This record gives sequence, structure tokens and C-alpha cells, in this order.
Amino acid sequence: MIMVQSTFHLVSESKSEAIELMKNMVRLCRQEHGCLSYEYFEGLTDTNQVVLLQEWENADCLQGHYQTAHMEEFLAKLGDYLQSEVTTRSYASQDEPRVSSKSNDQLAKPEQTIH
Repeated sequence: MIMVQSTFHLVSESKSEAIELMKNMVRLCRQEHGCLSYEYFEGLTDTNQVVLLQEWENADCLQGHYQTAHMEEFLAKLGDYLQSEVTTRSYASQDEPRVSSKSNDQLAKPEQTIH
């Protein structure tokens, strides 16, 4: 399983529009193949901070998510609502199956893209 955490710092004047954009992403992403969970959370001490937690079956499913039309549209609109750059971290769970490396017989994690 691949877990992704993204932190957004929203412009307070346009926060409600950003939240609507994010709600639409939740609806669309939860329908994608391999999406185990996808949810945004508002900060308690900084309500303009929103954290996205998402879980995917594997790296291939996550890569497919990055290629969707709704992700492209989301990213095109998102900049209008951001106070600063989005920070993102990706994690592979220990349960993630290992694959053989092409260059030798050692075991390696599947390739991942961090955005």
C-alpha cells in the first residue's frame, strides 16, 4: 500500500472555493481503481491549513491517479487558492510487495513518484 500526505496552506479569502474543489476531488478519486481512501482534513490551530491523506493499493494505481483528467484540472485551478507551495510525502507500507531488480538479484521497492 502507498500512502500520500499533502499539506496545503490556503488563502483565507478563497478558502471556501478551494474546499469545494477538494470535495469534488474526493468524490472523483474515491471512484478510481486502487483508491483505498482519500480525505482532506482542516487544521485545528490553523484553519487555513488542509492536509490530504490518501491510500492506494500500489504504486501503479497511484501513478494512474496522477494521469487522470480530474487531477490535471485540479492542479490547473489549485494555484489560485494557495498561500504557499504544497508539501507532499509518500510512504510505502511494509506490506508492499517487493520486486526483483533488473540489474541484480537484490530485492527493491517498486518505483514511486513523489509530487
